[in-house]
Amino acid sequence: MQENLSLENLNAEEIWEKLYNKELNCKKNILEYIDIAKILKKGEADPEKIQDTYNFIYDNIEKMSDKVKPNTIMYLQNELKNQFGKYVVEKEPKEEDAFIKFFKEAYPVKDRRKDFTWVMMNINNIVEEQIWTTLIHINREYICKRIKLEAEEKESIIKMIEKVIKKDNIKYINRIKSLDKVLNNLNIKIVNDKDKFKVKKL
Repeated sequence: MQENLSLENLNAEEIWEKLYNKELNCKKNILEYIDIAKILKKGEADPEKIQDTYNFIYDNIEKMSDKVKPNTIMYLQNELKNQFGKYVVEKEPKEEDAFIKFFKEAYPVKDRRKDFTWVMMNINNIVEEQIWTTLIHINREYICKRIKLEAEEKESIIKMIEKVIKKDNIKYINRIKSLDKVLNNLNIKIVNDKDKFKVKKL
């Protein structure tokens, strides 16, 4: 348990540095680290931490694909899945949704509950209140000039705003309309169209 506590607030790369810190560039090292990383399953397992470590190892296996035989890559991926498969949602990791990055920032570890984990497992589980909380965070960071939104991030944020607007909940619609700075940066406006609200791209 003490080892688990010492890994708190570390990302996947930092966990690797703390637990192993050898290059994950060969079959032997990958297998060793998969075995060592199983410590993350002990005690109160953190699904996000396990998924991040899974992705980290998976990516390093992928990087070896031009150096080793395809069978070796498949073997290592299967070993990884055997060790962590039942603890992760994404067994074939894909790029994280841009909105999720802000969502995680908006919810400090101490404020995370089960509904946070559900969203991490599937972004489609996100609800209006969580989207709103994340938008407040984005708005604050933008006003304070701590972030500059990239095109992909803007697109992801707009999709979430559209998700809220489609619910037709006037409380959240009015709240979002009040975020002038972010809406201007996203180049969108919330408009009324035939008694329905929608997102209009400017």
